[in-house]
Amino acid sequence: MRLTAAYATATVFAIACAPSTEVVNTWKDPGAQSLKFQRVLVACMCRDEGVRRKAEDRMAERIPGAMASYKVLSSEDLRNREQAKAKVREQGFDGAIVMRLAGVDRSTTYVPGQAYVVPTGYGSMWGYWGYGWGTMYQPGYVEQNTVVEIETNLYSIAEDKLIWAGRSQTYDPQSAAQVIQEVVDATLAKMKHDKVLAT
Repeated sequence: MRLTAAYATATVFAIACAPSTEVVNTWKDPGAQSLKFQRVLVACMCRDEGVRRKAEDRMAERIPGAMASYKVLSSEDLRNREQAKAKVREQGFDGAIVMRLAGVDRSTTYVPGQAYVVPTGYGSMWGYWGYGWGTMYQPGYVEQNTVVEIETNLYSIAEDKLIWAGRSQTYDPQSAAQVIQEVVDATLAKMKHDKVLAT
């Protein structure tokens, strides 16, 4: 009995912890080879400074020679494209990964109730009695679904060229931290699979 309960608990935990992010669309420069950048700038275009820093740090720690943009670009730099461009080149970055929240889709779905009927006689009280107790009704319910879409682009700064682009979807995330972790993991795995970034 204890073994069964432990197995059930482990199964529920595994399902709850299963990744809910997948990379659904990608594009790759046909001439791109696996690139080994010397210095990679990681930027997350996000209004929430805390989320931005967490996303940049999570991605940067997975790539050799990478650095979060908040460590080199001020808030003023972010609002001035030419100023940011000059500073990035001064710092010697030759590659960049830029992430952006592309959308959050929330939908409500009504799942109608269902009746499961055990056919019985209807002509007498006791026939109907059997019918009534043999009918089980499952009421309808409302499902709330949330899908978070993140765009991630890989650029060669030296060539000022897009190398790879991908869009991920995270389904019903529990927190921003979950989205960040899963998006970084799924995106880097896809980049490695597509052989565009040597990590």
